[in-house]
Amino acid sequence: MSHEHVVVVRFSETDGQGVVFNGSYPVYADCAFDAWLERAMGKDWAWTCGRSVAVAASSKWNFKKSAKFLDRVRIACRVPRWGTTSFDVEYVGTVDGGACFDGLVTYVSVDAETRRPTPVPRDLKEALSATRSKM
Repeated sequence: MSHEHVVVVRFSETDGQGVVFNGSYPVYADCAFDAWLERAMGKDWAWTCGRSVAVAASSKWNFKKSAKFLDRVRIACRVPRWGTTSFDVEYVGTVDGGACFDGLVTYVSVDAETRRPTPVPRDLKEALSATRSKM
């Protein structure tokens, strides 16, 4: 199985230059990750994450080409690294097959109540590995 998510650019996401505001690309990636979680784990799990929560600890974004109003931005996601309590998700966004942006987010798994780092849930690791997107 593979995962891919498409976002259609809304007018409100563009700026005075007629292109997508750069701060929107990480939001698009977050939407893709949420959709991947829902697909891989189900809506209930995606909402509660079991007893743990994946929080974004760091992110880096590279912008290649601007998207415009009504463009369809395709976002592919994959996990290139699994740690004990953290994992990375790589994102690649394209418009009409051309590179638009890419990014890497490191998520840390924390206990929902104590907010202390906890091992990445095995079922999450297995599900996201099984639905790894082709990039």
